[in-house]
Amino acid sequence: MSNDTSSTFCLWVEPWGTDHWMCPGEAFTVVTETEPEQSAFNVVVHDQGVTVRVNSGGDAEVFHKNREPVPRGHQQPAEGG
Repeated sequence: MSNDTSSTFCLWVEPWGTDHWMCPGEAFTVVTETEPEQSAFNVVVHDQGVTVRVNSGGDAEVFHKNREPVPRGHQQPAEGG
């Protein structure tokens, strides 16, 4: 997914509640393991960003387009800012 807006927004990965903040122009990929017949995740777009709910029992990872992992809290805005 990519942030084609002019604002920073958050990508939440549930059920773990991890937050990965995307600056304008950034692109992230969410990767999870799942069986071929399963839907890997659901995506919900809302006014604060995007939530990806993983449907499989496995973990999920978020990567930059350069294949580097995006850590939890990446680029999180300062409180009140």
